[in-house]
Amino acid sequence: MTGLKVFAAILITACCCFSKTAHAQPQLPDMVGATHRGMNILGWTAQYDGIKSIAVQRSSDSIYNFTTIGFVKNLKKGPQGFIDGHPLPGANYYRLYIAFSSDLTWYSNRFKLKVDSAQILAAGIIPGNDSLQKLLVKILPVLATVSIDSATGTVTAPVKLPGLIKPIPEIVPSPYVFTNPFTGHINIELPDPKTYQYVIRFYDGSNKMVLELPRVLESPVVLDKRNFQKKGLFRFDIFRNRENWEKGFVSVY
Repeated sequence: MTGLKVFAAILITACCCFSKTAHAQPQLPDMVGATHRGMNILGWTAQYDGIKSIAVQRSSDSIYNFTTIGFVKNLKKGPQGFIDGHPLPGANYYRLYIAFSSDLTWYSNRFKLKVDSAQILAAGIIPGNDSLQKLLVKILPVLATVSIDSATGTVTAPVKLPGLIKPIPEIVPSPYVFTNPFTGHINIELPDPKTYQYVIRFYDGSNKMVLELPRVLESPVVLDKRNFQKKGLFRFDIFRNRENWEKGFVSVY
């Protein structure tokens, strides 16, 4: 099972964290959301036709420093959503910047989700945000019934999804090559790099090699994520003295 299919199962499970209350899922400019396994899932209902674009913006202070982290793929009238697979540790304030075909633009109301740094560290391998949005096709029907307790901002009962939740195979993160959850760069920590000859090769989803480190001479090493030139889930092989010594995956976002 590919990394994206694994996360499909995880995120469908995440939708069970939303609940039905007496309050229907809000229409724009309001939205709802929940945090699950270090990821933030936002949902709302668009009651307008003629929307040209919706940019999802995030800030850590609710007033300043809002930056665009992605765009909503489905602009049709009805339930919409966005998955932030790489939130900031601590408070995350979200808003939508909505542009209409008539050139009218406006912002949604802000919505706050808080993520503990331990949740981010425990999240494991996470595809890039662009890849995560493809999973909304299964989540949108659930988002259409999403609401939260307006008094507490929490959920009270899970939404049942019989037949949609698939077994999640375990992916054990490598202790030698892993994504730093705070910077997004790739940390490489190899034992005795001066004793052994290490070669590391990274491959994209089509199994094409995108990057090779022909010799790692020290440890630890921080590999800048810009070397990958795109976001997503990458497979890697570590060769020690010309033998395939370790395999794994890293997420670049």
